[in-house]
Amino acid sequence: MLKNSIHRLLKFFYPLVKKLMPYQVYAYLAVGAANTLLNIGLFIVLYVALAHTMLAVEVATLISFLLTVLSGFWLSKNFAFTSSDNGRKETQKQFGKYFLVSLQGQFSDYLITKGLIIVLLMNPTLAYLISTVVMLILNYFLQKYFTFRSRIQLKN
Repeated sequence: MLKNSIHRLLKFFYPLVKKLMPYQVYAYLAVGAANTLLNIGLFIVLYVALAHTMLAVEVATLISFLLTVLSGFWLSKNFAFTSSDNGRKETQKQFGKYFLVSLQGQFSDYLITKGLIIVLLMNPTLAYLISTVVMLILNYFLQKYFTFRSRIQLKN
């Protein structure tokens, strides 16, 4: 039911951007945006719940990251990269790859942001926005050609 509702919602809004991008890119951006909002919401809830602890930011970041890796994988596999293999063993391999790409994304985003701030003396908000765009593009290609690469793509 949830899967069908999300699919219908994606199909409903796709005509608005159909001339700008293929469906797979649109679906990747849409489910990625939804997952990012979930991540931020979880972080806020957890941070508030843990506000009186010494490691509130770290714990909230870790838990929200781990939970949204799970939801992000499900969303990406079911809506953006639907042509990938669906066997149990293949799905487990894909999840491992997805986790590695997500972890890499977290660290790279941090390093790029810090580098732009420290080396180029850039405004932190602007640095974060630039880093986010760079990582969004990089992660799309990593997920498409590494995590969710199908046998068809391997033959071409």
